[in-house]
Amino acid sequence: MSRIAFLSRGSLLSIAAVAALLVQFSLTTPAALAASATDSQNPDLTVSLTVPDQAAVGEKIAATMSISNNSSKILAIVVKGIWTEPSGEETVQSRNGLLLPGQTITRVIDYQVKDTVVPGVHEITLSVESKSGTSSASAPVEVI
Repeated sequence: MSRIAFLSRGSLLSIAAVAALLVQFSLTTPAALAASATDSQNPDLTVSLTVPDQAAVGEKIAATMSISNNSSKILAIVVKGIWTEPSGEETVQSRNGLLLPGQTITRVIDYQVKDTVVPGVHEITLSVESKSGTSSASAPVEVI
C-alpha cells in the first residue's frame, strides 16, 4: 500500500489546504515591490497606475496604466504620462483617443531611466482629460 493510504481523511484535507495556500501565496507574491495609485477626480474617468518602487539609472521600467470610462457616453480623451524628476523638471508624453461607455483600457508603457537622471525619488503621473474634467494618479519611483 502507498503511504497516503495510512493518512486519515482529516490529515489529507489538512495537507491539501496547506498546499493550496502555499500555491496561492507563491502565485500572488510579486517578484518586485510596486507603488500604485487609483483616483477619480472627474467622476466620468477612473485612472490607475502601478510602477516599480525602485529603478536603476539606465534601466527600462514598465508602468501599468488603466483608464475607465464611468459614463454612458463616448469620451474624447487626452492621456498624458508625466515623469517628474526631484528637481521638478518634467518629461511629458501625450496621446489622444476615444473611450466607449463603460470601457476600461489597460496598457503597459515602458519608461527608460536616462543615464543622465539624478538618483532620488521621481514621480510618474497618469493624467487623463475629457470635456468634463481631469482625473490623475501619481506614484513614486526611487532611482538608485
